[in-house]
Amino acid sequence: MDVQMLIFISFGFHFLSMILCTNIKVLFGTKFHIKELDVDTGNVKLLVVNPEIMFAMDYDDKNKHIYFTQYDHRKIMRFPYPAQNAVIEKFVNTGSGPAGIAIDSENGHVYWTEYQSNRLMRCSVARSNEVHITTLTSPFSVRIDVLNRWLYVAERFARIIKARFNYSEAHGIVDLKTRVDYMDLDRNEDKLYWTTFHYPGNLKSASVRGCDVKTLYTTGHTDQFCPIGVYGGAIFYTSNKNLLMLNKTEGHSPTSVCVEKQNKDNCKCKGKIASRINMLRNID
Repeated sequence: MDVQMLIFISFGFHFLSMILCTNIKVLFGTKFHIKELDVDTGNVKLLVVNPEIMFAMDYDDKNKHIYFTQYDHRKIMRFPYPAQNAVIEKFVNTGSGPAGIAIDSENGHVYWTEYQSNRLMRCSVARSNEVHITTLTSPFSVRIDVLNRWLYVAERFARIIKARFNYSEAHGIVDLKTRVDYMDLDRNEDKLYWTTFHYPGNLKSASVRGCDVKTLYTTGHTDQFCPIGVYGGAIFYTSNKNLLMLNKTEGHSPTSVCVEKQNKDNCKCKGKIASRINMLRNID
């Protein structure tokens, strides 16, 4: 059985040692590259190079495509995965810079947030039926629970909202009280995990009902983007160029699983050091 994770650093991940007899792969993204890490061997493979800054991503496990947002260029892009020599194609133009993205593979929908225009949007994977679902306040990260038909949106400086796919029902479930850029949903344990941007850089969790809010780990980061992803008993997050894994149990310290390095053969930005990891997502 192959178990794969997708990490973008515009959003990051790794694996648990408790998972045996599996081939675990992590996909992670820097500003201009998306790469695949084979956890068993430590080998890193370049998947695609994109000349425009990438921001967030998600995976359509039914149609086998990775989608990512390009905030500055107001576009969502995609490419097939797995594939040999994958080619990136434009999925849609967006009215404002797209921040977070989430794929509903079962129903063939793509959800995204538009931070500056404060919109939550949806369209089909066939690029049709674009819908402005609702207007929020600084919406950023978005995750979805397809089985129970809930979506979760982090309003960047305010709260986490739990809502039906059509927004017929919505509740503010967690008051954030600080800036939060990245959030992930653990569908097995019905928990949300997120990282705070400002010092001391807390990694926090809560139930999907909004109760039992906990600080699991304090990273000590000051004003850093910390993409986050959850797989099994592990939390994967990024720190600048490092991809780290942390056990969900309180009191543990993180383990570095990958350090992003410049690839001189494939990097189009010669002379610059490797970009920080800024995207993270897992592929189950």
